Amino acid sequence: MSQEIADTIKAEFERLTGISVSATFMQNGQSHNPTTLQTGWCGVYVFMNERCCFKVGKAGAKSKARWNSHHYNLDETTPSTMPKSIMKHKEQLKNQYPPEKHLEIDSLSKLNIQNWIKANMSRIELLIKDNGDSFALGLLEALAQYHLKPIFEGKNA
Repeated sequence: MSQEIADTIKAEFERLTGISVSATFMQNGQSHNPTTLQTGWCGVYVFMNERCCFKVGKAGAKSKARWNSHHYNLDETTPSTMPKSIMKHKEQLKNQYPPEKHLEIDSLSKLNIQNWIKANMSRIELLIKDNGDSFALGLLEALAQYHLKPIFEGKNA
């Protein structure tokens, strides 16, 4: 998965709504460096690898921490985060990585999960101006979910 899928979601959303979207793909490793959600913007974020999509979520003006920090830190109080899904579903996660990664996955903890996510998962950021239209943001999230079929969503998170 690459910038191409981000551009596909962007084009479909823009065609349906007439709202401009920026779409950025961040390859796992050095380029996986989440932005800070700026005032006046909202967006959809995606975590994935070459084989599948793990999680799609949205963040608005009142959920800026959800944009980057919640999905990189293992925090017991925040619901439905990437680290919680990883810890809850390690066996399912291992199915999406080669055997040489399985020991790393087994040893994930609060101390190393942030670096592991950045090193082993890519991220897409889809940003739109926050005009107070929660339906537009919901549609953008739904389009990403439709195209990518995340495995850690809803009851599976």
